[in-house]
Amino acid sequence: MTFFRERGICMRMRLYAIVAVIYCFSNGLLWAAGGAGVRIEKTFTKADGLASDNVLAILEDRTGDIWIGTTEGVSRYDGEGFQTYTTQEGLAENATGLLFEDSLGRIWFASGVLGNVFAREKGVDMSLMAMPLSELAKLPGDQKPEGTQNPIPKKGVSRYDGEGLRTFTTTHGLADNTILDIFQDDTGLLWLATDAGVSRYDGGTFKTLKTQGPIGMAVLPEYWNQVTAIAPDTAGNFWFASTAGITYYNHQRSLWRYFDVNLSPFQEMGLSETGHVTDLVFDALGNLWMSRETVSIESSGIRRYDGESCIAFPQSHALPMNSVYHIMEDRNGNLWFSGVKKHFPTLQETQNTLGMTYTDTGVGVSVYNGKTFENFDTDEGLPSNRVRSVFQDRNGNLWFATDAGVAVGVYDSSEVRKERRRNR
Repeated sequence: MTFFRERGICMRMRLYAIVAVIYCFSNGLLWAAGGAGVRIEKTFTKADGLASDNVLAILEDRTGDIWIGTTEGVSRYDGEGFQTYTTQEGLAENATGLLFEDSLGRIWFASGVLGNVFAREKGVDMSLMAMPLSELAKLPGDQKPEGTQNPIPKKGVSRYDGEGLRTFTTTHGLADNTILDIFQDDTGLLWLATDAGVSRYDGGTFKTLKTQGPIGMAVLPEYWNQVTAIAPDTAGNFWFASTAGITYYNHQRSLWRYFDVNLSPFQEMGLSETGHVTDLVFDALGNLWMSRETVSIESSGIRRYDGESCIAFPQSHALPMNSVYHIMEDRNGNLWFSGVKKHFPTLQETQNTLGMTYTDTGVGVSVYNGKTFENFDTDEGLPSNRVRSVFQDRNGNLWFATDAGVAVGVYDSSEVRKERRRNR
């Protein structure tokens, strides 16, 4: 048996592996780590005070509090209990898939959801229900839309300053009210990826960026529409992923360069296939990692670009994915891929306005240690195989956002486990 402690309250938990080390959370939680892979030690659900079991994003702020974005609001965990914020407290919308803390300690909230929202009843203004085409096949026949899609409810981005919430929309200068990513540069400017390009916020006003093509002409709107991710490189330049390609911005020279997905080297990467880039991350070695959403059953959801050549990681038993939505590099240099889905043909191909011929299933979370991939799912204690994102707190503990609550645990890489076995 091992014990979980919450500010003096101890609960007995079964231990499924030999206890190797004991270590403590900053918020007073006591954990036991075992000997193999991912070890899940605690799961938080709505019964514990979460706004919803359907968790989308997780963030730790500078004070050590954990913010958890769900489909029904944002919950703040202080080590003892949860406080929930919804539209009643001033959130722009309850469904929150994007959390960001700026340099002043203010927390920003947005939907951060890719895909479309389909109304099950015509004329009904539903709550946010993100539903990519790959999810559509799961609906009963009488609930499928008749080729009509409704855009994600566009309600802007909310900011919490410790006292209250304030919401910003297009009326304040945002390019669009759907925010998919936020980044702050070293000058304090906020860059917001939206459905209609990139907005930059200086603390007082928003400015929508205008890009220039290689011959001085403005880049066509279709090349700069839904911007899905922002990533800075080691030189301070910015990379933007959109539904049509990748744009590079030299911050110091105000120079833009657009990479068409149909041109080399991105054609070699497979980015010209059906699908789009969902996340961008530069690892500690300077490699650019791209996750993709695709409905191709032959395509992998991961690409790596080293500045010269590109690698598409093939599907395998350890990498069972077509689509990936989120990438996180932990403090040991391991890369975690979540929002992982495997697509399967489920419907006969027919001519319809949605072109829907696939369904998908969650396959857990995958981690890459620089040499090999490992995949973890409910067999390792995850509450669900649908893992939306992974977050690592300041003490190295991993928080997994799933559609069945938040799982908290630790990870020993395969290399570490091999070394331990050799030293026994």
